[in-house]
Amino acid sequence: MRTKVFGKTASSHETIQLYEIENKHGMVLSVINYGARIIGLKVPSRHGELIDVVCGFKSLELYEKDDGYFGAIVGRCACRVSPPSVMIDGNRYNLTENSGDVHFHGGFNGFDKAVWDVSAIEGETGVYGVRLHHISPAGTEGYPGELVTIVEYRLTDQDEVVVKIKATCGEATIVNIPQHSYFNLGGPKEPTIYDHVVSITADSYLAMGKNLVPTGEIVSVKDTVFDLRKPQILGEAIHSTPDDGYDNYWCLTPSPLHVPTLAVNLYHPKTGVNMEVLTTQPGVLMYTGNYLNKSVIGKYGEVLDRHSAMCLETLGYLNAINEPTFPCVIIRPGEPYHHTTIWRFSIK
Repeated sequence: MRTKVFGKTASSHETIQLYEIENKHGMVLSVINYGARIIGLKVPSRHGELIDVVCGFKSLELYEKDDGYFGAIVGRCACRVSPPSVMIDGNRYNLTENSGDVHFHGGFNGFDKAVWDVSAIEGETGVYGVRLHHISPAGTEGYPGELVTIVEYRLTDQDEVVVKIKATCGEATIVNIPQHSYFNLGGPKEPTIYDHVVSITADSYLAMGKNLVPTGEIVSVKDTVFDLRKPQILGEAIHSTPDDGYDNYWCLTPSPLHVPTLAVNLYHPKTGVNMEVLTTQPGVLMYTGNYLNKSVIGKYGEVLDRHSAMCLETLGYLNAINEPTFPCVIIRPGEPYHHTTIWRFSIK
């Protein structure tokens, strides 16, 4: 593992480190401990070159200004909580309202802005991963109880990135933590994700209402623009949606014995890069970069405009604390939150 200083935070002047892990095929995973962010992922292409398929920025200053959660761990509770005044075991808690009148992606100072402690994960052949640790004090952004979160990123010689997220609490609280990397399997030279081919192994999705908050209805994907069970060219699918883009949650079949199962397949015909997403989570949110704009400049100088990259966030049902029919996102002492997601890369 290679380590170097990435910068110092503007407010607290804490040193942020960059960690680079390489496997035997030359695949390189780059992580910083500001927001537990993945800032790069170089994978082999059909043409024999390494392509960076994760979008990001070239300086810590840009990550500190980032409002798109590039590469970050998002928490405590991702996406929109509406109303933000929630009941947990008979007690009411008022989460911060940081996006209009909703609580979004953990509040003003969520996990994406935290400086995480880091340790190496070692195997027989050396370091192959990093373990990041963060303590969120009781009352942070309105959440009850102290929450201890551990994130592991492992790079295997099977060209997999294994993301393990575990959290334990001091008292009952809500937890829904995804990894929020933006992908373009064409690399920084590919201006859009339109040529990607996507499939999602889900028979249903969450209907969305005002402000992208679920209505509580779980709807069949059949005969809708959300039916991606067969591979679809992403550009054609995007332009067939009412809002010219996806920011939607698909409900997956529960994972047997908590074993990661296939949720998404993403393929780029030009580079030959294929990405499978396997997870123990009950669903996946696909966001096609609808709110990106020309002011967002990536680490290679590329313009990260609308639909230039996409997120595949594996997580629990959205706004579940306010929808009693959704799978519960409350954890309690002695009942840890733990999930695994695998990004498996290959060449077609």
